[in-house]
Amino acid sequence: MNLNLTIPTFLQPALQNEYKFTIMPSGRRSGKTYNAAQWIAIECLKTPNTKALWVDTTQSNIDAYVDRYFKKILRPIWHMCSYNQQKKLLTFPNGSYIDFGSAERPENLEGFQYDRGVLNEAGIILKKEALWYNTLLPMFKGGHVRVKVIGTPKQKNTFHKLYVRGQGDGREYKSFHYSAYDSPFWTNEEIEKLKETMPDMVFRQEMLAEFLDDAGAVFRNIGGCIREADESLKTNIMAIDLAKHQDFTVIIAGNRESKQATYIDRFNQIDWSFQKNRIFNTWEKLGRPKVIIDSSGVGDPIFDDLMNAGMTIEGYKFTNKSKAELVQGLSIAMDNNDIGYMLDPVLIGELEIFGYDMSPSGNIRYNAPDGFHDDCVIALSLFNYLVKTDVQISLSWL
Repeated sequence: MNLNLTIPTFLQPALQNEYKFTIMPSGRRSGKTYNAAQWIAIECLKTPNTKALWVDTTQSNIDAYVDRYFKKILRPIWHMCSYNQQKKLLTFPNGSYIDFGSAERPENLEGFQYDRGVLNEAGIILKKEALWYNTLLPMFKGGHVRVKVIGTPKQKNTFHKLYVRGQGDGREYKSFHYSAYDSPFWTNEEIEKLKETMPDMVFRQEMLAEFLDDAGAVFRNIGGCIREADESLKTNIMAIDLAKHQDFTVIIAGNRESKQATYIDRFNQIDWSFQKNRIFNTWEKLGRPKVIIDSSGVGDPIFDDLMNAGMTIEGYKFTNKSKAELVQGLSIAMDNNDIGYMLDPVLIGELEIFGYDMSPSGNIRYNAPDGFHDDCVIALSLFNYLVKTDVQISLSWL
């Protein structure tokens, strides 16, 4: 069956070779996932009764990829194929099939032998070293097997070990590297624009596909920004991140000129009147500093009430874009040692685990991992924003 499927020229060395394991760290929007789907479909159609495996991060991603990629690739013969959503099994009219499995359910992957394979988002799924050595590797036996290990790097885990092996093995393993600059789906202007707005390590990992020791963590120099308490500093700015659901309201205050946060309070009372009173009382206790507060959603009426109560207050509306700008500003300030904060275990812990997700178009969504909080991070980001905003305002009068 000829569907006129074509692998782009720049990816052909990686996707059309005779190595057993091809390792492909690649930058965002390099075409790796779509063309790996094309490759495995071609292999299944070329040889009847081919047994193939596609491994992804989560079960929900599997159905999304079948809809987004495989239905499109196989559109002329889709009516002749069969996809069992419950079993995650795509069967071809010639008896070949693709089993879809996820790293979140590795127990469902064990016990089978496959001829072809794609390990998608390898930087994520191969954080679990045992998944490769105990589960996946034993399922790919024999010289006829071909497996593509693709993804954007996420620190130096098993994906990196395989990449290093593929640089020197020359027999079963072969490595190829694609940065965003290699991709026809980016212009140099687009890449350079992202470079200006992204933290350096995020850009190097996500766009240049570099394996970095500290990548995945948004904030570096965490310990370097810890300052000794200085009671002589006047508190003249205060930042507030309001609680939502199970989160905490966090107040961080300090001195604008020294760019140092010297006060932190964290609480999660549901009662909004209690929270407003506590915020107002803290503001008065600290000498009525200038305030910035999350004024999105539930924060909007609280912002109005506090302003009507006489507080000198500025609201900050959160969107994906404005949150990204806020977090990136804090990351840059910490890189440059241009902000200071107290040694607070909760704050330090949140900074250490704070991460991000990146969409195929290059949009970054910053957040704490599932089950963790980022309220202190956001409050500190607002504090840093107020420092920079006020400095710019004061300079404009010179």
